[in-house]
Amino acid sequence: MTPFIISPNLTGLVFVIGKDASTFLQNLITNDIELLATQDIIHACLLTPQGKYLHDFYIRRIDGGYAIACEGGARCEDLVRRLKIYKLRADVTIETKFVGTDDWVSEDDDEYKMWDADRIEKSLPDGSRDAEIGVSTLAELNLDESTVSYTKGCYIGQELVARMHNRNLGKKHLVGVEFKDTPPAHGTEIDGFGLMRSSCGKKGLILMARETEELIKQGKIDNAPFRLLGL
Repeated sequence: MTPFIISPNLTGLVFVIGKDASTFLQNLITNDIELLATQDIIHACLLTPQGKYLHDFYIRRIDGGYAIACEGGARCEDLVRRLKIYKLRADVTIETKFVGTDDWVSEDDDEYKMWDADRIEKSLPDGSRDAEIGVSTLAELNLDESTVSYTKGCYIGQELVARMHNRNLGKKHLVGVEFKDTPPAHGTEIDGFGLMRSSCGKKGLILMARETEELIKQGKIDNAPFRLLGL
């Protein structure tokens, strides 16, 4: 599984408990809940019916159901609300808990900065810091492999994910870069290169066309104000 990092000071926990918990989650999430029979944790997403990103999270099995580690605050509340929309007659309870302040890690903490920089070097998103909720695709976020099972049954938003995967339709995605100086602010359009997303120190993610990335790698574009990471 490709590693993924959620900002530790934004972490919430959602518990899905009950005899229908496995079926309930399996019909909603992008990854295969049955993988938890042989591994401790899976990374998965919840999508719109149109296949656009809403949430990503880690899931592990607990007594009677599952624990979901996700972004905290309003984002956690939104995840719970959306799960309850699909509950219908399923025999499950959905509860939430926010991690206490003793467990928080400041974004100014050196360990957190190392963690954040490593995520960027791997071109991995940090939830809503990098995703446009209800708009981004998993291919744009580099989550179309690590969070998706292409062999499980149907789930919400599956059609777009499968079509983009099978036809290789993803034209842009997050790319880790390093600037000589402080990166532009989040949301800045970098002329000819893409849209700035999250950053840490001089490193950051740009939502960039794959064609542009390839031209930079080939040396056909040599005026980029950054260098590509991970080469």
